[in-house]
Amino acid sequence: MNRREVIERLGWGLTGSMLMPSLISSCSPKDPGPEVAYSGTVAVIGAGASGLYVADILRSKGIKVTIFEARDQLGGRVRSLRNQSVDQYPRLQDMSSDFPVELGAQTIVGSDSIMGKVYTAYGLVTLDNTALPNNYVIDNLSKLETDWAGDADFVAAKNFATNLRSFASNTGTVQQAITASGINPRVNGVLNALVGNKRGATNEQGGVGAWAQEAALIQNDGKVMVLKANPMHDVLISRFSNVQSLVNINTPIVSINYSADPIVLTAKDGSTYQANKVIVTVPISQLKSNAIAFTPGLPGGITGSLAKFEMGASYRAVIEFKKNFWGDTIGYILGSGDVPEYFSIGVGRSQFNATLSVTVNGSKAAKYSAMKNDDAILAILADLDVLYAGQATKYVRQVLNTTTNIYVVEDWSKIAYIGGGYAYPLPGATSTDRKNLSAPVNNVLFFAGEATDVSGQAGTVNGALASAERCAQEVITSITKA
Repeated sequence: MNRREVIERLGWGLTGSMLMPSLISSCSPKDPGPEVAYSGTVAVIGAGASGLYVADILRSKGIKVTIFEARDQLGGRVRSLRNQSVDQYPRLQDMSSDFPVELGAQTIVGSDSIMGKVYTAYGLVTLDNTALPNNYVIDNLSKLETDWAGDADFVAAKNFATNLRSFASNTGTVQQAITASGINPRVNGVLNALVGNKRGATNEQGGVGAWAQEAALIQNDGKVMVLKANPMHDVLISRFSNVQSLVNINTPIVSINYSADPIVLTAKDGSTYQANKVIVTVPISQLKSNAIAFTPGLPGGITGSLAKFEMGASYRAVIEFKKNFWGDTIGYILGSGDVPEYFSIGVGRSQFNATLSVTVNGSKAAKYSAMKNDDAILAILADLDVLYAGQATKYVRQVLNTTTNIYVVEDWSKIAYIGGGYAYPLPGATSTDRKNLSAPVNNVLFFAGEATDVSGQAGTVNGALASAERCAQEVITSITKA
């Protein structure tokens, strides 16, 4: 077996030495390698999951790649606490959790998905959160799903979320569809947790039609997977270690002149670079704010569809407690009006299972973003106190001999060059608009990133990776068919 055959068996970007070093080492050193004949350079803007993966795929095919990352670390919206500094997270040294704490993406959906297969290839231990019992909040009561099974309003809410794809032709918001369905407002919180919040917005913001169409496209086993002992950021960086040396960090690109040959890229500090093809993987917040100037301007098909999406605010808080008062086996607490999702991140991972990861997206996240972090944590504790008879305030961990609560916060709307959680469709948007966002321009300008995913996984790590595979194919086709 030669090296080319090995690479083809491993798949697009699985460059072999990362997963099966013994097999790769058995290949003949005289094998020319899995190269696409191309003398030019491809520039990738952004070193998040999609940028690293598309670069890895192209590199594995022998194409010269260079990557530009605006920030000082790789991974984009995949960020683990272990790899951060106390300067940015003042309570970091006080955190005691003996399991990975994620500040961005913390689960993947699909054991058979792109990232799921990486976990399997690496032999990483994962937990299936799909099997965990969850609590749902209705009327300020937090109870198991089985306890709500006789509540007609809860059943209606679950059915709405399960059958979301049936609203594919609806041009309104999710909330409008809920109201039109005659569902009692007392379960609006549950519905927001199950639909809007998990997709980066609130039900009042998101367009139900596009989300319904995307739900129908997803093809995986639906298992919600979490790594037991490995930070997700470590896995991502390890998987793409072969392209790390190609990354220029702290190099935000502010203009791309793709009318020139070669293309001219200008960085914020005035430095210029040249490339023959460019792949843009930045969050759509950067495109909508014109953080990158394109010459000529982007085509109307792209800008028209770009106007149909927003980048929602996203607020993550991780709070440690001295006691688990919500239930040792509970996975999620879903549906509180102000805090749609609490995730018990220690369940199945540690005997010290007393940490909650809070995720609030969309306009509800903007409320916490406007507060000082200490005040936001107090508001979240107050929400829990209502559900659990004051136990949150009673049992929150505090710095020794102080009243300082122990927590970390990641407010993604305030992170430079990211500016939010993930892209969500506005009312009237369709899945076709995702395709428009991903459309190549003149065979020299290409787009990847979760917002451009056309496999139904937008807003996820798998969506970002799927977009990278699509984009790599487009670039290679533009070369081989030229």
